[in-house]
Amino acid sequence: MGYAKQRTHSLWYFVTFIAGPSPFPELVVVGMVDDILVDHYDSFSRTITSRQHWQKEEDSVAYAEMKRIIIADISDSLKSRLQYMREHLNHSGTLHTYQRFAGCELDDDGTERFKAQDAYNGKDVLSFDTQANTWSTLILEMQIDSWLVQSYKGLSHYVYQSFCVRLLKRFLEQGRSILKQRVKPKIRVLQKQVGSAGAVEVTCLATGFYPRHIKLTLQRDNQPVQEQELIRGDILPNCDGTYQQRMSLSVSAEELRVGHRYTCSVRHVSMDNKLDISWDSPQKPSIGLISGTVVTALIIVLFIIIIILILIWRKRKSNVLEKRRSEKSEEEMETINTAAEDVAGCVEMER
Repeated sequence: MGYAKQRTHSLWYFVTFIAGPSPFPELVVVGMVDDILVDHYDSFSRTITSRQHWQKEEDSVAYAEMKRIIIADISDSLKSRLQYMREHLNHSGTLHTYQRFAGCELDDDGTERFKAQDAYNGKDVLSFDTQANTWSTLILEMQIDSWLVQSYKGLSHYVYQSFCVRLLKRFLEQGRSILKQRVKPKIRVLQKQVGSAGAVEVTCLATGFYPRHIKLTLQRDNQPVQEQELIRGDILPNCDGTYQQRMSLSVSAEELRVGHRYTCSVRHVSMDNKLDISWDSPQKPSIGLISGTVVTALIIVLFIIIIILILIWRKRKSNVLEKRRSEKSEEEMETINTAAEDVAGCVEMER
């Protein structure tokens, strides 16, 4: 089975609760299906904004009411946990945040997964264990009270997870024209000079693909390049709804002289097989190539010298001829002058 045969869809909710003076809403909830915004709520508007055209009209009211109930419950939960963290960690100050990342994944084969994780003031503090249906701490020195361990044990498993998977399936059904499309990536291998030492940066760029999950690797002479050598960029959105990712490797001047082959390999759900694009670094010139280049250069120089000598010879010959013509002209003029003087003398005698 190729990389393209298995695909995972997800529905994630990002919840932020702010305690203290702030220009932002106290509570903000954002829902994403495969990185596409589908739900939004904030405590300023107190309104759930959804992609209504993805849901049947008769179902939208029931789902909206269920969402409002869950939002109210989560708001109370985050508020109490924030207060618990402040007291437990003995934090003062007026402004604090508590966030939750929760949702579900659904594979093409029907496998379901649920995940939830909390963060206090930007630091992960709690994680929901789906096997034990309890919350566990991510702070080693912190002991969780029994009420926190037991809270949402059944609610998370039987309500939140079940509702999340049902909602995700509905989004996939109603928005299948968007969410289930597959667009092949365009692959390019780029290079640019780095510094003045002769090194270059080789970049593997994949762009224009959808969905966002992609496997991008770089090989040197058919061997995978170690991850610590690479600069791997994040998967970023394009303006047309597709995605892009790039991965770069710095290649020294010494490596360029060796002459490696670099291959960019891409696997994506839109392709049945992986795609390889290669780039060969310039190799060090061989002795034969150097000798041939030197001989060619010598021939060119010799040819130029011969041309210069011919031009000099022609110039000198031209000067000699010009001198001879000038001398002959002077002799002729002297002869003419002498003859004229003789004629003038004769005329004078006859008088």
